[in-house]
Amino acid sequence: MGWHVEYVETSRLHHSIPRMVSYWNPAGCILEGHDDDLTFDKCLANIPLVRLDPSEAILKDPNVSTVTNDAPKIVDLAIRELSLAGSESFAFVSWTTPAGWSERRQKLFSSLLSNIGRDGIVLDATSANGDVTAFTSQVRAFLSKLPKRCGIFAANDFVASIVLSLCRLEGIRVPGDVYVVGVDDNPNLCDNMHPSLTSIHPDFTTGGRLAAKMLARRMATPDAPPEKEIYHPCWMTQRLSTRNVASNSTIILQALDKIRRDACSGLKAADVVRQMGMSERMAEMTFKAATGKRITEEITDVRLEHVKELLLRPSQAIAPIANLCGWNSEIYLKRLFKQRTGMTMREWRSKGMRGSASFAL
Repeated sequence: MGWHVEYVETSRLHHSIPRMVSYWNPAGCILEGHDDDLTFDKCLANIPLVRLDPSEAILKDPNVSTVTNDAPKIVDLAIRELSLAGSESFAFVSWTTPAGWSERRQKLFSSLLSNIGRDGIVLDATSANGDVTAFTSQVRAFLSKLPKRCGIFAANDFVASIVLSLCRLEGIRVPGDVYVVGVDDNPNLCDNMHPSLTSIHPDFTTGGRLAAKMLARRMATPDAPPEKEIYHPCWMTQRLSTRNVASNSTIILQALDKIRRDACSGLKAADVVRQMGMSERMAEMTFKAATGKRITEEITDVRLEHVKELLLRPSQAIAPIANLCGWNSEIYLKRLFKQRTGMTMREWRSKGMRGSASFAL
């Protein structure tokens, strides 16, 4: 588009918002959050504006152009995953401050459960006002009252990380006593939690692209009617926090965590056997009894998940994917992928890019 773009994280801004806008004199703005901040409303009043993931009130305002994620689909994916994991009850933990996206997920969570005749337990932790210590205290008290086999839908991955950390401190088994799903699917966070976190991956790239194109249209035709767009989740990455395994032994859970973290870094079955501290035969028998798979099958499945994730990134070339996911041979991966999916990697990528929010890994 030939734009010069300034990205501003307002929480780290040293100058006032009006001063910043006056200095840059922007031709247009994409504003994420700040639902109730009148400072923005005033200083951006005469600038073409697109609101990204705003509050429910702003979403419903016919005079405001918005781009938002598909909250109903996100919540539906979370409830389905928690149900399949074996949850007998359901709970939601909100964000630490009032936020439109968290409030929307909370309301939909309760509504969708009600539609299937279930009740949801909700922790509205917005009174913490962003204070992590206060938030942690609220979550700890909340967890102590939950029934066993409860599926927890966390507002995002950060909230889920607090939930998982407190479960470990309180001796609550995950998976088993509770199951946890987050949103954002940040692999650096999700894969390094203990246990690793199942998370829904919203298509932020598409969301940003839609917002940029909408802003371009508003800049070109300021008097055009406001627009509303929705971007969808790409996929859910299932990790250990919702894994329904026959055994919740520490040995099996640690083995699954190691595979999740290291599968694409050249991990071999022998590495997992060594961690399990058993003979190869006993380790394989124990692992298969708990998961239904051999160790090498689990490693391959995790690698293929990562292959599919990379294929959904338009800028990622196909040729290096084999090496990035732990294989030495591109030809071997192409054959394995076609055998498993019935499609070439290029065909799968094309279908994934055209597919709906429910296109699964």
